[in-house]
This record gives sequence, C-alpha cells and structure tokens, in this order.
Amino acid sequence: MSAVRAVTMGPAPATPPGSPRMSTHPRPAPVDVYDLTEELLLGGTVKGLTITGNADQIHLQRQAPLLEEFVRRGGRVLVNGHVVRPFLPGLTPWRALDHRGPADLVITPVTPHPVFEGVDPAELLYRTGVPGTPTGEELTRVGVAGFYGRGYQTHLPEGATVLNGIGPHALPVDVVHPLGRGQVMVHAGNDLLSFCDPDRSTRHLGPRLLAWLEGTL
Repeated sequence: MSAVRAVTMGPAPATPPGSPRMSTHPRPAPVDVYDLTEELLLGGTVKGLTITGNADQIHLQRQAPLLEEFVRRGGRVLVNGHVVRPFLPGLTPWRALDHRGPADLVITPVTPHPVFEGVDPAELLYRTGVPGTPTGEELTRVGVAGFYGRGYQTHLPEGATVLNGIGPHALPVDVVHPLGRGQVMVHAGNDLLSFCDPDRSTRHLGPRLLAWLEGTL
C-alpha cells in the first residue's frame, strides 16, 4: 500500500469528480478526515497526505497539533482548495480574484519544481467536456477556464516558494514551504490530482505528486 493517504470528507468516490481519466493512475488510499489519529500519522507508515478541498476545516483545526507534528517529523502535506480556517503553520486565508475572462486566470510558472516539470500551464487553465483530448489552439477555443484556480494565498510564510502564479500579476496559487523536517504544498484550487490527463502534458502530474508526497521526489 502507498505511504500516501488522501484525506476525504466522508467515504471517497471511486473516481475523483470531474476526472474519470485519472482512474488509470495509482491513487492514494483514502482516509476520512474524522479518522485521522495519532496512530495513523505518527506510526511511521504514512509519509504524505493530500487533503481534499472539501474537507472539514473546523475539524482539521482541532487536529492542528497532530498535523503539525506529522509534518515536523518529516511528513509532507498537500492542501487543496480554499483555506478559510488555517490548520497548519504557514496557511493563510484564500482570497478570490476579480476575474472576467481567461486572461484574469492565466497560470504562470514562477519557480521550477519536479511535480510540475514538463506541464503546459494552458492544460491546467482550460478544462473540457468534449470527446477526445484537445490541445493547443483547439483547447483554448473549446476549454473553460477557472477550474484550476480563481484566487490566491494572501500571505506567504518565511521560506515559502511560489511555484505557479495566477492572473496578470502571477499571484500565488501554488506554494510550498518547509515546516520542521517536512514540507507543506498549498494549491488554492480544485484538487490537484484531478488535473492529471493521460493524453496531455499533465500525464505525469499525478505520479510525480505522489512521489513527492512519499518523499522520493
């Protein structure tokens, strides 16, 4: 079993919403947010957590000391979604962008990171529901922007690195920062694993993300 757990809100669906194509890739075992325990996180088996964007942040705040200890001991955490109640050191509330079109939501690489190596940011920005896998100009024509992110992190902790920016000012949408011996990555949008498409440049995003969470990348 993978050393990564996907923290979900209730039982996890068989396939992430909006991403049927991800089912071909390895997936972390799910754990209900209400089942996070000291035995699970500090027992030495789990190395990384990916926290879904709809997880109960009030409950996560109650578990803040346990989550912080997990990271400080060397664990890695991916926080997806809109942080409203910070539950780890370095997290700050999400702020919405004033957007009127794709140009206001454009994704710009800021700092290279192995998780995003080789990924075309346009294939993060635009999503489609049409048959096939449009790319390039066709993707821009038929795709819908806004799923990857519609806002940003308001403040960055000491030592933080902005990986990707959003909008004309490249505001921080993907950030990583150290915490003790571990690391916290924050993606201020829909769950990052849902953007792994086998026929696009994002095909390695899921496996690379899981490797990073395991501490092998």
